[in-house]
Amino acid sequence: MDNVWLENALDTLREDELDRALTEKKEEMKNAPPKTAEDMRKESAKGHRGRVKERFLVSGLDGFAPHEILELLLFYAIPQRDTKQIAKELLKKFGSVAGVFNADISALTEVKGITENAAVLFKLIPQLISVYYAEERKGVSVTTTAQLSELFKPYFVGSGTEKFMLACFDSSLRPVSVTEISRGTSAYTSVELRKIMSAAIDSGCAMAALAHNHPLGAPKPSDEDIAVTRRINELLKAVDIRLMDHIIVGGSKCYSMRDGGDLGIFD
Repeated sequence: MDNVWLENALDTLREDELDRALTEKKEEMKNAPPKTAEDMRKESAKGHRGRVKERFLVSGLDGFAPHEILELLLFYAIPQRDTKQIAKELLKKFGSVAGVFNADISALTEVKGITENAAVLFKLIPQLISVYYAEERKGVSVTTTAQLSELFKPYFVGSGTEKFMLACFDSSLRPVSVTEISRGTSAYTSVELRKIMSAAIDSGCAMAALAHNHPLGAPKPSDEDIAVTRRINELLKAVDIRLMDHIIVGGSKCYSMRDGGDLGIFD
């Protein structure tokens, strides 16, 4: 009998607590200030972000418009704000997703709504691509011009200035190292030649390849490119390192100085 009484008392207590909680909640909602248009916009944006993220989780970037790609990235740099219009303004100013990634931070922050954090995020993406593809190709033999071009191309993604790279290979044509020799200039000084030789010798490589980019031009060798390549070839030969090729990257295209037969530099 005592147990039945106790259970009934507990049930009554639970009902009283529930009634009291509901009453307090209703009172809280009644006294809460009305939602502003900004509050409603933020709630809507939050739901939109969830839907965009879900699309990406299901199918990656398939079907994403360029502004939606930028919008998704901006979610992680600009919280609790509608980033669609910002993404569209970026495309209007820079022309494409690649154009946004290639833009200077100072130019990016000129777009209304773009914070320094957002600009840094955009500049980080091409660098991450370079690291990703460089690590993916470690230990893979490079036996064709196409493979050599693919090895070098990631190092120039998002670069608006000229860069000069040296890749060193073992006797099985596997990359040993890829070194940036210089950037921002096409004038190859004696210091840079020493850096090339030092990197090649330190790697213990049997073969090496060169690459540089033409950020604003076609991937065709200039007279200076040919002269410098010839000089580097001579220096490498002197220490029994064979120069495989010199790749010039211009946008999405690559030019092989070996395949082009430029003045018989290569054996």
